[in-house]
Amino acid sequence: MLRTQLLPLVAAMGLIPAHAMADTFSCDTQTLTPIYDIQGDGLKSPMVPDGQYTSNEAYYVRGVVTATTKSLYKGFFLQDAEGDGNPDTSDGIFVYTGNKVAADVEPGMTVCLKAKVKEHYDLTQLLAEQGNIVVEGQAAQPAPVAISLKAGEDLADAMERYEGMQVRLNADSALKVTRNFGFDYDSYRNNMVLSHGAPLVKPTQLHPAGSEAATALAAQNSRNQLFIDTDAKAPNGVIPYFPGLDAEQGYIRVGDTVVNLEGVIGYSYGEYRLLPTNTVSAADFIHADDRTAAPQDVPESQLKVASFNVLNFFTSDSDIGGALNAMCKDQADADSEKGCNRGAKTLDDFQLQRTKIVNALTAMNADIVGIMEMENNGFGSDSALANLVSTLNEQFTDPADHYSYITIQEADLNKGQFFGSDAIMVAMIYRPAKVEPAKAAEVIRMPEQHLAGTSPKGEEKQLDKYQRDSLMQAFVLKGIPGAKPLTVVVNHLKSKGSGCYEDWVSGEFDSDPADMQGHCNAFRVSAAMVLSDALKDVEGDLLVLGDMNAYAKEDPIRVLTDYDPAAAERKIMSASGTSVAGKVLHEQGVEAGKGAGLVNLATKGHDQLAYSYSYDGELGSLDHALASASLADKVAGIEEWHINSVESTLFEYSGKYSGNLAKSEGPYSASDHDPVVVSLRYPQPGNRGFQLTFKNKSFHPVYPVFNHWYWDSTQFWLMPGQQRRYREDNLFLNHVGIRAGDAVSLSVLAYGVFEIPCTYAPLRLTGRLKAVYNGESCRMKH
Repeated sequence: MLRTQLLPLVAAMGLIPAHAMADTFSCDTQTLTPIYDIQGDGLKSPMVPDGQYTSNEAYYVRGVVTATTKSLYKGFFLQDAEGDGNPDTSDGIFVYTGNKVAADVEPGMTVCLKAKVKEHYDLTQLLAEQGNIVVEGQAAQPAPVAISLKAGEDLADAMERYEGMQVRLNADSALKVTRNFGFDYDSYRNNMVLSHGAPLVKPTQLHPAGSEAATALAAQNSRNQLFIDTDAKAPNGVIPYFPGLDAEQGYIRVGDTVVNLEGVIGYSYGEYRLLPTNTVSAADFIHADDRTAAPQDVPESQLKVASFNVLNFFTSDSDIGGALNAMCKDQADADSEKGCNRGAKTLDDFQLQRTKIVNALTAMNADIVGIMEMENNGFGSDSALANLVSTLNEQFTDPADHYSYITIQEADLNKGQFFGSDAIMVAMIYRPAKVEPAKAAEVIRMPEQHLAGTSPKGEEKQLDKYQRDSLMQAFVLKGIPGAKPLTVVVNHLKSKGSGCYEDWVSGEFDSDPADMQGHCNAFRVSAAMVLSDALKDVEGDLLVLGDMNAYAKEDPIRVLTDYDPAAAERKIMSASGTSVAGKVLHEQGVEAGKGAGLVNLATKGHDQLAYSYSYDGELGSLDHALASASLADKVAGIEEWHINSVESTLFEYSGKYSGNLAKSEGPYSASDHDPVVVSLRYPQPGNRGFQLTFKNKSFHPVYPVFNHWYWDSTQFWLMPGQQRRYREDNLFLNHVGIRAGDAVSLSVLAYGVFEIPCTYAPLRLTGRLKAVYNGESCRMKH
């Protein structure tokens, strides 16, 4: 199209006033400034003087339109047709037009304008002015540039090099989903977040709160995020750039590698954002850790214990007809706005929720399950707990597989019905064919906090905070000769959301606490101290389960495990103003003593990252399995079954924000927490015990070899990062005639060809042994 033919069109857009047609803006005789010179190779444009946000001069700039925007950004993205070939300078830039841009400016048009340069909240942009812009014709769009990171470069630095440009993701970009498509409270819209290399991990999952390592990881995480956004807000249940979204086939999981997505790079709300200009298919989300139909079946284990937060399983809604809970006054009041029903708001949503949870529990096939977020509406036949258990039992034709649920003594009931006064409670179900209660269940009362405080602003506030009580049940194990009683404790500590006294007086009541442990950390420490004290006299094996609302290296978990105050750089403190069952606990916060010594099975049971929850794009474990030393020795396997934390919330039971999106009855997105499954193996009487653990720390599959015997039809190759345990009752070893106490030669079969010895002398199978293959050699450890 000729420029003279475009003038009426440009005038209609308001970019050139109609009365000014005779004196039309043109770049023909002007000196043009390339976009890459405006962008420069630093964080801000060299055209903007230090201490200013806008350049003193206006520049003539020409480029090809790559994308138009009118919501999140108001204007269009412009790119130099050829570029300078310098990877340190961006060839693209955003042109801000405000509300004046029209649909007539389209990708592929060549535009020239005179504009000043502005650093708008760290986004370098051109300020288009009416009358100083002209559409010159059509041109081929520049080819998208594949995103790649230099050695030692973080994602934020890389995105600055691509700011304003048309880009493409490929396998070498190594960008992974770190937050699934969902709601972003900063930009108040649905979007997704990618990170480079691997999903982000909560700093306090790996490092103690307040440590330099935790602080460093937090800073690193903040610079390793790229938001995948859309200019217009996405409709409920829709991902605009992924029309194939589907609960069964077209799903996205945290950890997926995204390829073939194209878009332009902008910056807003403190984050770099890719605005897609094409659509992708399910094949463009490469699942590194795909769904599994059930947790791993651990060979030769005899008992399975699990923990599962069921995301507000409520039956008190009027359409469902369950009993009212502790916070409800009448059936008409059974809604979330009145503090009653926190779960499904329609019968259809409830039936979907129940089906998904039941399918998950059926696949888990555990003998004891600790449950969190069960509605606290009693233990009768019309309770939520009874509803779930009766529906679960319908899945099993053999009565030996059926479940019962633990009830608490009448003296421990609130108003003769409820377990505490919250709308939700912890619960426990079990298979009577496998275990039976050794005695009545015990309630461990958790602390309350009642205290007035003054904020740094001088504001006075009365703080009244509560925690859900814990449930402890001792079991006798059936069919396992000589097994000690097993005591299981189910917990759900105070959430990180709302603030407590310590947050108020420190000025962090409405902001994220600086130590990254969330609100009410000291209050959870108080709960951990109460719990530790209650468990001191437990006989036999002990397993503490549940949603602790604390990551692995946060204070409450350290109080329950290995905290050593003598060696600690930072003292762990309890909350002030606490009481238990009306008795004063701590008027003022006190230092925590030595940890209770429980073993965090996630760190003991496997080498892979342990996580059960995803929040704000970071993975970590809020759900824990902590064991006494005697029980830890019997752990044959532990798994956080990743059916929820890495999945999209759009596939959860609620239809409120998912529009017409079809959902699945499968276990995926049954809740927002992953279940934790612990498999136990008990030693057989009369045998000299041993436990041999093979660990594969290489990048290829291997197979353990005993006296040159290596093929076990019940086991697959040991994949990278996996481990396998052998004990005296292993069927394969027994089949080839290897017994406890025997001297054997151990090696691994690598690449399917080479047998690499782990020891050059026969080793007796006694005690605890470990063989580690690192890709070059295999070594024994005791």
